[in-house]
Amino acid sequence: MIKRFIYFIAIAVFFSNLSIAQTLNKKEKKAYNRIKTNAQYLSSDALEGRGTGNKGEKLSAEFVAEQFKKNKLKPKGENGDYLQKFGFVTLRIAKDSCSLSINGIVYRLFTDFYPLSYSSNSKYVNSFATFAGYGITAPELNYDDYKNKNIKGKVVMIDIGSPDSQTVHSKFANYLSLQQRVSFAESKGASGVIFINTAKAEDDPAGELSKSIKPSNIPVFFIKEGRRTGVVEGIEVPVTMNSAILNIISYGHNVVGYKDNKAKYTIVIGAHHDHLGFGEVKGSLEPGKNIIHNGADDNASGTTAIIELSKQLKKRKYKKFNYLFIAFSGEEMGLLGSKYFVENPTVDFKNVTCMINLDMVGRLKNTLIINGTGTSPFWLDAINLLKIDSTDIKKIKTSESGIGASDHTSFYLAGIPSLHFFTGQHEDYHKSSDDFDKLNIYGEVKIIGKILKLIKLVPAKTKLQFTKTKDEETKTSFKVTLGIMPDYTYDAEGVKIDGVKEGKPASKAGLQKGDILIMMGGEKITNIEKYTKMLSKFNKGDSTEVVYLRNNVNHTVKIQF
Repeated sequence: MIKRFIYFIAIAVFFSNLSIAQTLNKKEKKAYNRIKTNAQYLSSDALEGRGTGNKGEKLSAEFVAEQFKKNKLKPKGENGDYLQKFGFVTLRIAKDSCSLSINGIVYRLFTDFYPLSYSSNSKYVNSFATFAGYGITAPELNYDDYKNKNIKGKVVMIDIGSPDSQTVHSKFANYLSLQQRVSFAESKGASGVIFINTAKAEDDPAGELSKSIKPSNIPVFFIKEGRRTGVVEGIEVPVTMNSAILNIISYGHNVVGYKDNKAKYTIVIGAHHDHLGFGEVKGSLEPGKNIIHNGADDNASGTTAIIELSKQLKKRKYKKFNYLFIAFSGEEMGLLGSKYFVENPTVDFKNVTCMINLDMVGRLKNTLIINGTGTSPFWLDAINLLKIDSTDIKKIKTSESGIGASDHTSFYLAGIPSLHFFTGQHEDYHKSSDDFDKLNIYGEVKIIGKILKLIKLVPAKTKLQFTKTKDEETKTSFKVTLGIMPDYTYDAEGVKIDGVKEGKPASKAGLQKGDILIMMGGEKITNIEKYTKMLSKFNKGDSTEVVYLRNNVNHTVKIQF
């Protein structure tokens, strides 16, 4: 019975391969085999899930660089190489030399005090400490903790509470952010800040040091409850603070290759080559299992596609453009690699006419999804022409939004018309089961064919017009949306905005990229998870107040959902 079963399986596989062979022409068969070979390697256990900064990610980058070299692309990374290295903080920890003494009393690190995320990484202060109440100046409320105080060069001690003993619905809500209080004290010349918590209406601030928040230039410490300070109103006492924080830096690797056809404009073609390692990268749907996430569809599929495109676009009929091929790293950690490249481009961005991103293109069933069609008036007409030739791919579904959870977003936010090719979510997404044997390589070959046809349609004499998009609602259980793209690399207090969707409540209220949401509806926003829970409480038509930081200054706006 078992032998008969194996026989029938073998026959089925044979005819399946035969069917594919019959529907691919000679050139496509060669592409199929190249993609298959490359995808097998990139999604193998040998690369340990390609976690950014890990050994497997570096092996992946080196493999892509080797393929770019074979396809005769010029290195466009750093120092004549294909690799563009970028650093990111993986851990901030207080050193043993981090110290505090007040009025001759030595405080023990972690037992009596600890540094906060806003603290300078390295700063020694020998001065006097003075009490500054809640560290708030609110002219419209006729309240000023700094009235008649000269704090220049001094350390200020600040209570984290509120003058009205409320945190929810406090009239001082616009001033309760610790980050704002630090920035204000620093602007007045303070050499250091020490927070205390006397009323305990607020939880003690987090002791874990944020990896992404920009530190201030002064030491910022918190003294635990019950540790006497000797600092009271009107009395100054000697203090020494030594902020000593170690940043553990890891490095990711973009891979950049260039086909220089001496053309006027350049098309960027990209895909991220990183994945989730052993599941330790945030985003795994199997956290804590310590099992390799091979990421065959996400995104060995896209990586192999750009390698194949780098080979096929060498042909004479495609020489009306230059082509910049980029395999990004750090996508799974919040688009780190594409953001870094956009901020540190290795070609002149003025000559980039568009960007094409391939992320998860290995599970084609009936429908190909193309996101970003609203980023240029050109896209829809061109894609409608692709739809006419629908013998290979039954349906093409489009969305206008230029903002999404992939690397095209970084280019869209830089004002470049951008598309994202995608074959849809599936039950293996961000799980260890996203393996090579589930890829539809035949479908990937056909998607590459569509991209080649699209590139032929792009005008070469004029640069594509860029348009902002009215971004579509992501389907969730929420009844409302604020219309922002959070910066997932920001892990300090609040939610930092990485993009604002046109026509949504945030855009209408004047919120901008870089703003940090700190309160909504009278409740403090501590992180993205808290933010999403708070959103679920609102219905369409509701209104609320949102407090946000811009350039370390609090602002309040009314939001209408």
